[in-house]
Amino acid sequence: MKLESLIDFEWYNEPENVVFLDHEMKIVARSQTDFWQSLHHQIKKDNAHFFYKKSSGNFSIVIKWRFDKAENFNQCGIMVRLDERNWFKASILSKDENNPEIGTCLTVSGYSDWAGTPLSAVPHEIFYKLEKKGEDFICSYSLDGEKYIRLRQFYLKSLDEKIKVGAYIAAPQKKMFEAVLDDVEIKLK
Repeated sequence: MKLESLIDFEWYNEPENVVFLDHEMKIVARSQTDFWQSLHHQIKKDNAHFFYKKSSGNFSIVIKWRFDKAENFNQCGIMVRLDERNWFKASILSKDENNPEIGTCLTVSGYSDWAGTPLSAVPHEIFYKLEKKGEDFICSYSLDGEKYIRLRQFYLKSLDEKIKVGAYIAAPQKKMFEAVLDDVEIKLK
């Protein structure tokens, strides 16, 4: 990842601890951070860290994260966001490191859903791809950067021409979570 390619990126809830290395960015998520809207659980969280670029039109974005272990529901993933009540995220998310899971969450009008899929092995790096075609989105993941597996196709309507798309990291429990954003590549279509 070339740092000059990130010049148009901004932070939503900037983390306190970000270290730029040669071709990567090490990020430490504050504890008790998340993006989640649930009336059932009476939780409204909008305080996780989101590193994004505003985009309009069709695009494809690929993000690569590295981490030692994912547990305590820690997350590092990809996000597209209209506002605090309308967004999508996909991430690694596990209660403990022995039961890795990848999941997606679509939040519309302030209501979040969740769909998770178990992974057969504990990954230490993961690639996410999000493609926008009109108002439709396709999200996929890969463990090797070559073979992508579709996670979800969804619709997200924006009244604004520009949407926010990028990488997010969260640590919903009491421990902080450290991960390395290894690559971000956006292609306009």
